Amino acid sequence: MRAIRNAGLLVICALSVTPAAEPTSGWRGNQTGLWPEAKTPVEWSRISQGAMDGLRCRANRPAGDEQNDAAVVEKGLIREWLVSGPFAVGDSEKNFDDDPLNGESSVEPSVADKVAGQEWTPLIAPADDPMQFGTAEVPWLDVGKAVGFKINQLAYAHTYLFSPRGGSARIVVDHGEGLKAWLNGREVYRQPQRDMAMGYYTNLSKIELNHQVAKSPRFDVELKPGWNRLLLKLSSPRIAGHTDMRCHLRIMDPPTVPYETKNIRWMTELPGRSTSTPILVGDRLFVMAEPDELLCLDKNTGKVLWSAATNYYEALTPAQKAAKPEFASRVDPLVAEMRSRSRQASGLNSGESSYDRVGRTELRAKIQKSLLKIDEARFNIPANDHFEAHFGIVGFTMPTPLSDGKHVFVWNGMGVAACFDLDGTRKWITRVETDHIVYGSSPALADGVFVAFFGKLFGFDAETGKLKWTQHRINKNVAAVLAAKLAGQDVVITQAGEILRPSDGHLLFRPRGLTTGDQGWAPPAILGDTMYSPRYGVNEINVFDFTGCEGVTWQPLHVGQIGTTPEVSRKPDGGWIDRWTAGSPLVWEGLIYQIDIYGNLFVSDIAEKKMIYWRDLKLRGFMHYNSVPVAASPTLIGKHIFLCDNQGTTVVIEPGREYREVARNRIDTVLDRHLPLPAQETLTYSPPITDGSRLFLRGERYLYCIAP
Repeated sequence: MRAIRNAGLLVICALSVTPAAEPTSGWRGNQTGLWPEAKTPVEWSRISQGAMDGLRCRANRPAGDEQNDAAVVEKGLIREWLVSGPFAVGDSEKNFDDDPLNGESSVEPSVADKVAGQEWTPLIAPADDPMQFGTAEVPWLDVGKAVGFKINQLAYAHTYLFSPRGGSARIVVDHGEGLKAWLNGREVYRQPQRDMAMGYYTNLSKIELNHQVAKSPRFDVELKPGWNRLLLKLSSPRIAGHTDMRCHLRIMDPPTVPYETKNIRWMTELPGRSTSTPILVGDRLFVMAEPDELLCLDKNTGKVLWSAATNYYEALTPAQKAAKPEFASRVDPLVAEMRSRSRQASGLNSGESSYDRVGRTELRAKIQKSLLKIDEARFNIPANDHFEAHFGIVGFTMPTPLSDGKHVFVWNGMGVAACFDLDGTRKWITRVETDHIVYGSSPALADGVFVAFFGKLFGFDAETGKLKWTQHRINKNVAAVLAAKLAGQDVVITQAGEILRPSDGHLLFRPRGLTTGDQGWAPPAILGDTMYSPRYGVNEINVFDFTGCEGVTWQPLHVGQIGTTPEVSRKPDGGWIDRWTAGSPLVWEGLIYQIDIYGNLFVSDIAEKKMIYWRDLKLRGFMHYNSVPVAASPTLIGKHIFLCDNQGTTVVIEPGREYREVARNRIDTVLDRHLPLPAQETLTYSPPITDGSRLFLRGERYLYCIAP
């Protein structure tokens, strides 16, 4: 009988596409990632038409206009150089303008050419390697390592750049000691001393978390069509101590670059980044912005209708504020000024920002400084070293807001929950105390209870915001808590697949094999009474059927486990690779679709319990300590599946047992970078959502509406 029941359940699991609960906006927009009735464009684009389009580089002197063998400059990183040196000087700062090449600005070297007794030799700078997981090290052009390091010396690095159309470009650079630059023989930058604002990718988090304004050196250049010569002179320190003779350089289009666009109805600038997903409630879009803002937009025009903050200060009770008059005299005027600066962006071109981002950052620093001076114990953000180093990707607004159709609920990663009506009137706000901040998870709403994770699971009365219960047994959760209806009962589900009763937080079911170690980041997918729960990235999905479960302890049927083949977890050299994923699986017509953080698609058959195929999507995501190349869950919109990386590319495929690509879309918005990072807007960490005829994509700076 069990075998017969098993087979029947597999058919049910394979065919069921009914959501598990009444539709609520939240994780993935609608929790399932399924929008089968939608009719939206499958093609769109916003492509910059500047000097960087088709830019290539090579170390050796080119012959004529030939550029086919030159390397494409990816993410603004120039990798191929010739270096010459070292050249000893008496004092590397005082003698910085010495010319040991006897005509340095006019050199046009080839490999093995000699000048002043030194040979020009090739140097390949490191790449942004999408397979190098979580590196804090930036891709330094380390000239000192190439020529041999000593104090009080100079060295040169030279490359040839081919720009098909030419035009204005901007170079942003961190350098460990002195740096001078020439383009086509003209001096474009000179600084004989160390100048560095970022240094390592971990500093991105510290800069943002502490409301710092960090600006690396940058200078504008004019590339001519065809080949250009870029020469760098680097110095070593004048005294013992620092051992830097290197730089981290990116070249990019300026933010005023023109674009060619297709099917972009509107784009609205937002005041801050966020990895959360927008949600749609009627004609209104709700979206988060770091570190604490909820914004409401008109979905038809992109106009910002209202915004509200959710933070420690907003969570003060009237009695707490009245107890310290300094709040009214010193903090309220700053908060009022911040609100006045939160105005809507205008126009479709990126250009100069509508928001005074530097001014806003400085104002936030003043607010935080004032709060700490008034009440340090209450307003000190308890961020440990691990959270502080990863803040640049997780932030406080990683949790997606949710709605019951009448209200919008917000969970801020500081540990603050709030509820607003659709017009922006706050119904309640409350704060949960903690020893240290943990990564934020998207909340859930079930049976009138708002459930959020903050080191443990908390259940709030959705009507009043009063804390109903605390579940200490749930001490780990990543990405999201989900709401569902299983076996006819409202439940909440953790990322690890634990099932709880929302009325009192009672733990009904916990999958076997859960450990304290890292077993994955992806929340389950719930369809009907079936849960598809990932573990160890894309390598394992456990399928549970909850039909007929009742009582205080549930024992669902473990329908089966679907795994990947062994070669999936091996690099070409035989080394091991963890196939982590941040996105929930997509379940559709008997197949499960998953994408790992590196941009590989995995498709498995539920009934056969095996992988059908896997495919490298050749995405161009950006990876480092605070950047994940692919994080968005696969999403079914209409008849197609949408797969996004974090650098503006969305691949559209047909569902099925074979890979069929329909479109490859690019949004190439250039941001006005003050640090040596790719100018490309980070887009998108969250999956697309739709109202049936339009798509909405959340970027680092803009919210995009895709429509004919």
